[in-house]
Amino acid sequence: MERIWAPWRIEYIRMAKPAGCIFCDKPRQKDDASHYILYRGENNFVIMNLYPYNPGHLMVAPYRHIDTLLKLTAAERNE
Repeated sequence: MERIWAPWRIEYIRMAKPAGCIFCDKPRQKDDASHYILYRGENNFVIMNLYPYNPGHLMVAPYRHIDTLLKLTAAERNE
């Protein structure tokens, strides 16, 4: 098994985790710059990962809280 070496993630591993869901809470706060939200679409938003395994790791997340990609609507998948 290959191990991913990402020493910059130790801060995230050791920090106290906030309650709630970042994918629900961050977009509601309407402060995109401080939460690294780069784009808002109709169904999804693009956010930078603060503690990535790879530089420049972006996440595309739906505004709707779901627990599996299989529950995405066609509009959410295609945006």
